[in-house]
Amino acid sequence: MPKGGSNKYLFMENNEEETKKKKGGIIMGALIGLIAILLATSIYFGYELSGTEKEKIVMETEGKVKQEKYDRLLTDLNKTKDLLEQAKTGDPVRDQELQAKSAEIERLREKLKSYESEGDVEYFRKIKAELWKLRNEIRDLKKKNEQLLAEVAKLTDENGQKNSTINSLNSTTKDLKQNLQSLEERNRLATQIMARDMVAEGIRQRRNSERVSKSPRNVERIRFAFTLNANLGARAGMKTIYLRCIEPGGAIFTNGGAKFTLNGQETLYSERQDVDYQNRDLDVIMYATPYSSQFVAGTYTLEAYMDGYKLGTATVELK
Repeated sequence: MPKGGSNKYLFMENNEEETKKKKGGIIMGALIGLIAILLATSIYFGYELSGTEKEKIVMETEGKVKQEKYDRLLTDLNKTKDLLEQAKTGDPVRDQELQAKSAEIERLREKLKSYESEGDVEYFRKIKAELWKLRNEIRDLKKKNEQLLAEVAKLTDENGQKNSTINSLNSTTKDLKQNLQSLEERNRLATQIMARDMVAEGIRQRRNSERVSKSPRNVERIRFAFTLNANLGARAGMKTIYLRCIEPGGAIFTNGGAKFTLNGQETLYSERQDVDYQNRDLDVIMYATPYSSQFVAGTYTLEAYMDGYKLGTATVELK
């Protein structure tokens, strides 16, 4: 091959190489540019997506925090309500102030509900501050009521002890009175003159003697005989004995309506007799006369009284 043709061939090869290199550079540059665009787009959208996710996470976190604050404050509100119930005394007058605090608790409960839906941090802080203040006020009232109840319990206990002492003294006084009455009764019985062997009989007088009769037509009077017992503890001296004769119809033989005092009342009697009692057995005989009326068939009751009490009773039947 001629020398000139060789050089021409070499020149053409060099041009082709240069052209290939230029094309490869262009393609490479285009690829690099495309990669750069894709990378930039990826970074941009990644940043935007990251911001959205972050915002979403922040919102979710804030919601959780808000819910937790709401739950804690609601728990504190319920505990404050329980504290208020514990502070009550059961007396409507004393608990008037606590009733007002109860209304404030319910007002705060409504505020807390509005915070859950649309309240902000500052609104929450105000509710929390009001609740703490209210709780401290309720604690002070609870302490005050506890002191008051303790004082009432103390006074009640003291009053109970005094009442117990009074009841004990009353019981002792009652026992002493009963003992005294018992002693007085025993002393009365010990000094009282008793009677025995009481006998009532219809009598008809014959000359210097008396004859017993049960015929109403023959009986002129009723004889009542008995014995006063000996008693060294009794008071000796003159004694007045009153006799009451009660006929079958219930009327009392009486001479002009004569009366004596018995248990504070004026009482009719039939006869009276004064006797000298000297602490020894003393036989007594008394007579009952119908005065203006006549004896009739039936049972006659005779009662003897002395020193305000009944000595005894006897009956006789006329037929």
